[in-house]
Amino acid sequence: MQTYDASDTLPADYKLALIDLLSFQADSEFAGGQRVSENMRFAPRPEEAYRLAKKVMEEYGHAWYCWEILAPLGVDVNVRVQHLVENPENPDPKKVRVINGFRKENWAPCFTCWADVAMFSTVVTPAAVAFLGQYRESSYLPWRRISERIWQEEKGHLAFGVWAAKRVIEFDGEVGKAKLQAAVPKFLQMGMGFSGRPADDSAHFARYFEMGLKLKTAQELQDEYLAIVSKRIAEIGLELPSNIQPDYEMRVGYCADESQLSFAGANI
Repeated sequence: MQTYDASDTLPADYKLALIDLLSFQADSEFAGGQRVSENMRFAPRPEEAYRLAKKVMEEYGHAWYCWEILAPLGVDVNVRVQHLVENPENPDPKKVRVINGFRKENWAPCFTCWADVAMFSTVVTPAAVAFLGQYRESSYLPWRRISERIWQEEKGHLAFGVWAAKRVIEFDGEVGKAKLQAAVPKFLQMGMGFSGRPADDSAHFARYFEMGLKLKTAQELQDEYLAIVSKRIAEIGLELPSNIQPDYEMRVGYCADESQLSFAGANI
């Protein structure tokens, strides 16, 4: 696999795909921080509020890391952050790239109490651990370097979710445990759909793979996700439901706009 560093001249197709994928991650990370901050209203105690605030800060940090390597590629990152700050509830998809799951109209209905906040980090974050972890082997070395830190922090967000869920049971007993269990299916749907549909036999995916900008298939990522989430759900003492259908409409599988790329026309 050919690798590139910041000082290298990038092939045109590679640069277009890289910018699109990275801007999608950066914009979505920032929007994710905005959404997570809204859940502060559910924090039941000071320590929960503190730990959730730390997660918010790290989500914004992930956006910053990505924008820092996008700027030298000719992307006006200041315009992007300003648009997100000024339009937190309805950012223009022509100006920034935000995943469906981090749009407020999709996010807000999922949260009604602190148990939902705990289970989001427990059940959905394992998908981010799997998905974003692949970029630690990216062909673009600056992305590879920041992805190591992002991956470590995503694992911390998963640990936060497990901790928060256990605290729900500690303070609220069986009532709290029932709330946690009831939240599992909706977030499992989201987590299972995180990486997109498990059909990576298109020429489009093959080109990404050849470029080293996609490292694992959607099926591999979903399998890795289920292995992680199964272990964490069992650790809390909950059950992983069966026959859950992935929600691909909330997908977090960053994917370039094929109409902008010279290898367009493939069906993804």
